[in-house]
Amino acid sequence: MRIKRVLKNNITYLHLVEEGYSPEKKKGENKIIKVLGVEEQELARPLNDMTEEFAVVWAEDRTLGNAVPFSERVIGKFPEEDSGSGVILPCDIVPCGKFRNGAERWWCRTHQVHWGVKADLQQAVQGDEGIRCSNSTQPMHYTKNPLVINPDDYAGGIGIWAALPTAINTTDEPDINGVLIHVHVRPQFQGKKSIDSNFPSVVIKSCESSPLFGNALINIQRVVIAPPSALAYLEALINNLPLGTLYCNRCQHPHLDLGDFARNPHKKHFCGNCGVDSNWSKTPIVSSPLNELANKLTKNPNFVESDRTLDLRDYQDCQIKVWSSTPGVLWTSQLPQEMGIHVHIYQGKKKIVDDSFGKVTGFDGSALEREKLLMTMLDKAKKTAV
Repeated sequence: MRIKRVLKNNITYLHLVEEGYSPEKKKGENKIIKVLGVEEQELARPLNDMTEEFAVVWAEDRTLGNAVPFSERVIGKFPEEDSGSGVILPCDIVPCGKFRNGAERWWCRTHQVHWGVKADLQQAVQGDEGIRCSNSTQPMHYTKNPLVINPDDYAGGIGIWAALPTAINTTDEPDINGVLIHVHVRPQFQGKKSIDSNFPSVVIKSCESSPLFGNALINIQRVVIAPPSALAYLEALINNLPLGTLYCNRCQHPHLDLGDFARNPHKKHFCGNCGVDSNWSKTPIVSSPLNELANKLTKNPNFVESDRTLDLRDYQDCQIKVWSSTPGVLWTSQLPQEMGIHVHIYQGKKKIVDDSFGKVTGFDGSALEREKLLMTMLDKAKKTAV
């Protein structure tokens, strides 16, 4: 059995058909087994308990939650909370060539799996849901009404980082769970920050007349920075891996490597948007739309080491939080990024120190090492990620 498209009244229907041979007609013919519905039928069916939200959705270590989604609106079964885990999304299945045996192959853009093997066909015939991929019940992370930033609104610059758990924390406050997105924005050059906080995800959006980046066939005006893509990009930066942005040769969508694919540069890339697995870069790279976003918007790519020093032995009766600084996922300031060790010191509940230092002496008199602090932060982020 295979899937056949049938156009009727300008609507494309998907039919499950069985090919056979007719002795009377002396030719093959197709027998319709079941009308599965219109293409991308889950969106056309009654939504029941699903809602349409202005939201960002992503899954751990998956291309899903693509950095360049088609729409800012998402249809799914959302929990009541503004952010968290547990949203269920309908499948979005598109054709993507054929299997090796010649059977038509389909790709679920939502859940990142192929569709069309015998088990899939059997489910479609026996079930009432129509086409549904094997990962259709996978719960995902989400945030409703995400922070949207237009770079043109912040002449003083935008700084966005993959926020990691602390390397050292002696306070009663728990660390963040996994990875968040930390944002600094300044409306005026060297002015005060109007935003300095962590978010589940962030959307960078340009005006329609000025795309963020793209190529001759596609203009990108909206980029999502979510924990998986931010962490993958950060690890590529700190490990000096070759970065690039590869566009699919079939659908022109910018490719996003995550998980092991983001830790191991490679030439052959699998498009998460259309399912084509024959995209080749000239050299082994880690592909991320965040790389081209940074290349387009970065005004000063330089780094400077902080010249400040701190001796924690001067604060024996205080509580501390310590992080290694990390390169920003996005940095649009005209000033260079400052590298060092970031420290918060609390006297009771009052924060008395909040700054970055080039040299920090620990309570025991030894010098803190930024590289070791960073490895601790990355290990904690991966262990605590949901």
